[in-house]
Amino acid sequence: MTTRRVFGAVLVFVAAGLAVAATFLVAFSVETQFANRRLRFEATTWGVEHDDFRGSLMLAPIDYGWPAIVAAGVMAVSAVVAFRQPVARLGSLLGAGVLVGLAWLSLNQVQQAVEQLEELNVPVPLEVVRGNGVTVLLVAAGVGVVAALLHQELSWQRPVERTGGVVIHQIEGNDEETPPYGFPVVVEPKNG
Repeated sequence: MTTRRVFGAVLVFVAAGLAVAATFLVAFSVETQFANRRLRFEATTWGVEHDDFRGSLMLAPIDYGWPAIVAAGVMAVSAVVAFRQPVARLGSLLGAGVLVGLAWLSLNQVQQAVEQLEELNVPVPLEVVRGNGVTVLLVAAGVGVVAALLHQELSWQRPVERTGGVVIHQIEGNDEETPPYGFPVVVEPKNG
């Protein structure tokens, strides 16, 4: 077991923890100032946390809570099981891939919210803010990819090319060949 694999397994746990934490943080918010009152809309990956607009903006939360939890679980289980079953290391790659996909979809959904609000032509300025949930999910995806690559048994060295066949060692001053392990062949004289 190499230090790189152990460090990769620790980073897998860090990425899984960040992914779980990201689901509970605000994914994006919309704020405006209207008639000396501040109105806001906040959504996490589980649902709408706060809606002063009472649904008039027609925005939906980023519903990626369960996939992020499952990806984090797969990554954590693969980090533990991989010390006994090396094939389980593929779970960290799978979980990291899912986290990258979720981060990309989250960014796209925030961008779609911005475009949807621009089409409404609201007379007051609306400010759309990407929340900490999407940022932490992006960090978790990045850490997850690095961790999954470190966790694998990848060879960073070029294989040594060996030419020729069996090496035969010879004792100096003697023309007899010895086997490859260096022990001379004992030949007993025939009596009789």
